[in-house]
Amino acid sequence: MAAAELDRRAALRWFARTVALVGLGVAAGRVVAEPELRSEPEPSSGPEPRPLAFGDDRCPACGMAVVDGRFAAQARTEGGRTLVYDAIECLADHLNGHVGPVPTVVAAWLADRLASTRGNATWWPADVAVVLHHPRLRTPMGGGLAAFADLPAAAAFAEAQRLADPTVLTWDETLALGVARPWVPAL
Repeated sequence: MAAAELDRRAALRWFARTVALVGLGVAAGRVVAEPELRSEPEPSSGPEPRPLAFGDDRCPACGMAVVDGRFAAQARTEGGRTLVYDAIECLADHLNGHVGPVPTVVAAWLADRLASTRGNATWWPADVAVVLHHPRLRTPMGGGLAAFADLPAAAAFAEAQRLADPTVLTWDETLALGVARPWVPAL
């Protein structure tokens, strides 16, 4: 192949990815100017998430053991208690009052789907993470929610998984959409 043909293909791939990223931003009601790329959670002076105790941590919303760090969520209550959820949708439904008494939460974290593994979670503060929803995305509770560091990471994941028309949300939008209808289908 000629070098000009390779350059043309690379340019077309770049253009297609850019269009996909802008499309995801528009679908989420956001304008994507220059997305902030983050590789590690930013240090904070507030409470920090704790490491997961896989198999021992139980979700306060559904009662299931936390066995997959890629979908986990965590919250710290005013009293200092750590609540560990097996799925992001369980945390959202708990905070929206769909299961049990609503905890007073001072901080919440979501596991980064790409940076986490089944046995280890990398956390982002819920109000910083980008939440992707798609009905075909398999999650522990079937709500189809996954968190990412930023919009490009969410877009790349959706493209790699061939998820057509995913919804990209902020944490506040995730909670707002879950008020009328729980994210967990069985609730």
